[in-house]
Amino acid sequence: MTPPTNLHALLRAALPEIRQRVAEATVVRCELALVEGEVAVSASDLHSAVMALVANAASAMPGGGTLTLRTEHVEAAGAELGPVPPLTPGRYMRLTVQDTGEGMDESARVEAIAPADGVSRGLTSVLELLRRVNGALWLDSALTHGTRAFLYLPVDSEAASRRRETVLLVEDETAVRSVVRRMLLGQGYAVREARDGEAALRMWHAERAHIRAVITDVVMPVMGGRDLARELRLLDRDLPVLFISAYAGDEPGLLDGVDEPRRLLTKPFANEGLLQALRGLLAAPE
Repeated sequence: MTPPTNLHALLRAALPEIRQRVAEATVVRCELALVEGEVAVSASDLHSAVMALVANAASAMPGGGTLTLRTEHVEAAGAELGPVPPLTPGRYMRLTVQDTGEGMDESARVEAIAPADGVSRGLTSVLELLRRVNGALWLDSALTHGTRAFLYLPVDSEAASRRRETVLLVEDETAVRSVVRRMLLGQGYAVREARDGEAALRMWHAERAHIRAVITDVVMPVMGGRDLARELRLLDRDLPVLFISAYAGDEPGLLDGVDEPRRLLTKPFANEGLLQALRGLLAAPE
C-alpha cells in the first residue's frame, strides 16, 4: 500500500522549484487550507502532477503574472459534472493551480485533457495517474481570463481520521450557520453545530476532547455568545473563541465581560475573512 502524502508539506517543499520554473516576474502565491491533509498518492507521482500543472501555467505567462496554488477540502457525492474521470463519492483535497495568462478557448481546453489519435498530449499523463488513484482533473479557462486547473486528490481515510479537528459553531440563524459550516468544511474541520449557548455547552461537555475552537454569534436567544464564552473560559481558559456579529466591532458594550483575547468578525464575511480570523486565533499564544 502506498503511504499517504501530506499535500501541504509537499507544496511547501516544492515552492523553490516552482519559483524557478516560472518567469522571474511571476508572483507565486500559496493559499493553504487551515487543516492539512494526507492524500492517497505517492509523493513522487504527486510532485510530477503538480509540476506538470505549473509548467502549463508558466507557458501561459511567458512574461510573468500571478501563479496561485490553493488547497481546500471537498466532499463528493458522486454526481458532480465536469471532472475527468468522474469523481466517486468520498473526500478529496482539491488543489487549484491558477494562472493569469491568456487562457484557452473551449477546443484548446478539451484538447489539453483528451488524447488525440491515441497519443498523450497536454495533461493526459496527469490524467493517467489520477485514474490509477481514483482522482480527477478539471480545467476552467477562457480567453484573456487565465486558467484554473483543479486537481482532485483522494484523502487517505485512516490518516484523515487521526488528524480530524472539530470546530463548535454556535449560531441561531440557520442560513448563516449553513454558510459558515461550508466554509469550515472547506478548511478541513469537522463541524458541530448549536443554535444557542446552552446547547453549545452541552455539546462541548460531550465532545471537549475533540473541539479545537469555538465560533459563536454574540446575540442569541436563551444564552448569547458573551455568556457562553465566560462559561467556556472557566472550564478551559485557553479555548480559542471567535465571535461573529452583524454589529460593528466598536459597538458599545458588545463584548463587555469577555476576557482577552476578544476577536470579532463582522457579518457578512467572505471565506478569506474567516480564514484569516481563524489563523490569527489559532496562532495566538496561549
